[in-house]
Amino acid sequence: MKRIILSLTLMLSLIFTASAKDFNLSYKAEANIISGGGDYTPFWLMNNTNGVVSDKNNSGYLRLGLYKEVAQEKKFSYSFGLELVGAYRNEAPIYLQQAYFDAKLKNWSIFAGAREEKTMLWDEELSSGGMLHSGNARPIPQIYVGLPQFTQVPGTKGWFHVRGGLSYGWFVDYRYQKDFKADGMQYTKNLLYHRKNIIFKIGHDSKPLYGLIGIDMATQFGGTVYDYRGSQTIKFPSGIKEYLKVFIPLSGGDDSPAIDQVNVSGNHLGIYILALGYKKKNWELRAYYEHFFDDHSGMTFRNKFDGLWGLSYRTSKQFYIEGVTFEVMNATNQSGPFLWDKSSEIPVQVSAGDNYYAHIMYNGWTHRGHTIGTPFITSPLYNKDGYLGFTNNITRAFYGGIDGTLIDGLRYKFLISHQRGWGTSYAPYTNIKHQFASMLQLSYTHNKVKGWNFSLAGAFDKGTLFGNNWGVQIGVTKCGELLNLSKK
Repeated sequence: MKRIILSLTLMLSLIFTASAKDFNLSYKAEANIISGGGDYTPFWLMNNTNGVVSDKNNSGYLRLGLYKEVAQEKKFSYSFGLELVGAYRNEAPIYLQQAYFDAKLKNWSIFAGAREEKTMLWDEELSSGGMLHSGNARPIPQIYVGLPQFTQVPGTKGWFHVRGGLSYGWFVDYRYQKDFKADGMQYTKNLLYHRKNIIFKIGHDSKPLYGLIGIDMATQFGGTVYDYRGSQTIKFPSGIKEYLKVFIPLSGGDDSPAIDQVNVSGNHLGIYILALGYKKKNWELRAYYEHFFDDHSGMTFRNKFDGLWGLSYRTSKQFYIEGVTFEVMNATNQSGPFLWDKSSEIPVQVSAGDNYYAHIMYNGWTHRGHTIGTPFITSPLYNKDGYLGFTNNITRAFYGGIDGTLIDGLRYKFLISHQRGWGTSYAPYTNIKHQFASMLQLSYTHNKVKGWNFSLAGAFDKGTLFGNNWGVQIGVTKCGELLNLSKK
């Protein structure tokens, strides 16, 4: 409640002190209910919703938000947002989903707070989500500085562009872990977050063909682990030096647990980004690959071709088919079956058994029970035994998505996937599990009822990973301008 009051105070102060020459305030109100059968909300109704939709069937939420958008055409501008969610049959009855402030100076951005994000480069409507970040989990509060959009590299005559950023933040799921874990299961408090990326675009804006190459890395570090191996408390250092050690990265010092002294400080993971695109005035075609790595073996491609492969098409024209995406997510190699860190007793290094997203002390790449990366690596919220870590990260999935306009005002989106799961290297399934998931959504807007959007979706799952689930979702959204003091 204190966070809500502080955020409201901040937003109100910004409203009343804003310059009348550049200020507008918009709002959005959304009501959403899901009814169905099965143990869980259907896969594509729940996943990639930034953690808003509950995993429990027969649930709903009400979302209210205030926003100021950035003016991209101005040298200096700023934006902010505040969003509250009231939920039924979710892990919290009311919570702050977004609260952020973003200042832009030319192409640079300085951002603070928690803001929803989707996959960074691929189709936001149709991609299954990136290997590192997908918009599957609740936002992580952070401070960011960088170039959020591709910016021309000086002296390259428009042939090279760059985007990238650096951020530090903190996980806010301590209470969630403590409430939902089983007795004797480990959980973490004051866990810290770090992310850095740089991506180059090669190709002139006047030419249709272009390429992308880059790297995106993230780290969990610091914090305190409770109930490790049943009763131990393990404290990780969180001082200024640790922020540098995860940026470089470096091994932990004498005050770090043994795992950080043997390896590097924190839980590191990331992706190499490769893409080839062809863009015309009204349409774009792109092929892409995210090579995932969870340690140095993956960075040197010992995990072969694990990652996300995709092909997407998008047109800006209104048509029956406006976007199409096909993706394959493969996480079956993992550099081999097991890991051994070199020691004095056995002086041999075996860099394998990457155990994607997992960590021996932290619960891994998860926030409030949701996988932060691809939802095909099973989120811990599906665990029925109170275990907060990953039980299925050796998996392969095939995915497709399509959307378009049927008639004026009526849009559709269809998602379908099939995956197989083998468990983990350290706890494989006795039998291979499989899962089929699908979702069809219709949304309607009409110019006579400006700002209103009505949506209806049906989804169906069948398999042994999440079981057989079905659901119908009804949503109503109203958005518009609340205040406009701008002067032209």
